[in-house]
Amino acid sequence: MTQAKRTHYEVLGVAANSSVEVIKAAYRQKIRQAHPDSSGSTASTTEVAAINEAWNVLSQPGRRALYDRSLTSTTSVPAPEQRIVVPQVSFERARFPWRLVLGLIAVGAAGVLVLNAVSQPAGPTGPDGLLSGGSCVVIDATQAAVEVPCTEPHDAVVQQLIGFDMTCPTDTEAFRDRQGMGTACVVRR
Repeated sequence: MTQAKRTHYEVLGVAANSSVEVIKAAYRQKIRQAHPDSSGSTASTTEVAAINEAWNVLSQPGRRALYDRSLTSTTSVPAPEQRIVVPQVSFERARFPWRLVLGLIAVGAAGVLVLNAVSQPAGPTGPDGLLSGGSCVVIDATQAAVEVPCTEPHDAVVQQLIGFDMTCPTDTEAFRDRQGMGTACVVRR
């Protein structure tokens, strides 16, 4: 024996002309009665699903109007005015702005070239106090190597800077670095 399909109004126990507030109150009452966590009821999941479906349809005016029209219709196929047409929307992939990027690169390159053309060349840099290969040095009274500009008079040129526990090559002389960084192997001029 098959049971006749109940309408959403029958599921919630409200009249077809009920307001949304009445439907909402009826939905809350029915879901509390049917939900197993709140009442300990053994209502089936199909009953809870039917209550939720009834609420989803009857709480939205557009869906409720379509549903009401389907109840008054005698045919199972909806009339053409009841069919919902979903337009097919095609999206075009976003295009990468290559022209803009290339334009910015060209403007940046032109700016660098112009700035390079109008800028003054940098003068020679002075000593930074740290000895390295090629640094010009003078030997002070404590036998320490002190860096000086190569344009000024100097005693020697550093070939390499080594640790305190190492020895300089035979063609160089060893002097301690005034900064305490190691031993400077220098070639006298």
